[in-house]
Amino acid sequence: MGALAARGVEIAWRESGEGPAVLLVHETAANGSVWGPVAEALADRARAIAYDRRGWGGSSSPEGYRRTTIEEQSEDAAVLLESASANPAVIAGAGVGAVVALDLLLRRADLVTGALLVEPPVLQMLPVATEALSEDRRRLELAVGSGDDVIDLYLSGGLPSLGTEVIRLPDELLAAARERPGSIVAEMGIATGWRAPLPSLGAVERPSIVVTATSTPPLVRQASAALAARLAGAEAREVDSGPAPPHVRAPATVAALALELSR
Repeated sequence: MGALAARGVEIAWRESGEGPAVLLVHETAANGSVWGPVAEALADRARAIAYDRRGWGGSSSPEGYRRTTIEEQSEDAAVLLESASANPAVIAGAGVGAVVALDLLLRRADLVTGALLVEPPVLQMLPVATEALSEDRRRLELAVGSGDDVIDLYLSGGLPSLGTEVIRLPDELLAAARERPGSIVAEMGIATGWRAPLPSLGAVERPSIVVTATSTPPLVRQASAALAARLAGAEAREVDSGPAPPHVRAPATVAALALELSR
């Protein structure tokens, strides 16, 4: 495992294999190890790079870390790609990590060969999601006001729109996430808070694949479809991964999709 000083934090990262680079970007309440099976499946044909985003796993966070943005997260990824001489690369992200990958695709296309977007929670693209998001924020305010455990509310699925990506993660990952309450608070709602530059979606020149599963929550499925319809060069694919996210239970399939984008 390597460590990289990047924009005031230390980023822990690991790589395996040789060939075209694939950067693996994890979701909230996980760390780079969630991509381990995908990295193994890539090892014979690609250079797989998984890292712990700021505040997770072996990576540090700034003192008093209570807020971050998609743009801040994608800048961390850009620094890693440049420092590791891994650009251009396929950027594969899940959940919030998929939105980070999308932001890189839009703002730093020079670093990107293609983007694999696994269940991107871009609910702001859906007018019908406004009510669900408002209800989650109301639940959050009530929890804070009554002194309830906000972290438990989030990780237990009590915020189904703001916390779409944690509902189907394995218990062992969620147990580790409870040790990083500050990072959970910092990332709560950042995907829906990202100001999607909608006009830029139609001008993208790199290919992308938007991945959902048979078990993807309905709002995320709709948002993924809306994104795939607006994002130039995008294809929509559905993966059968049972009750878990595709990169967790169908790593070989997800690795194969990443390799498609590396050609």
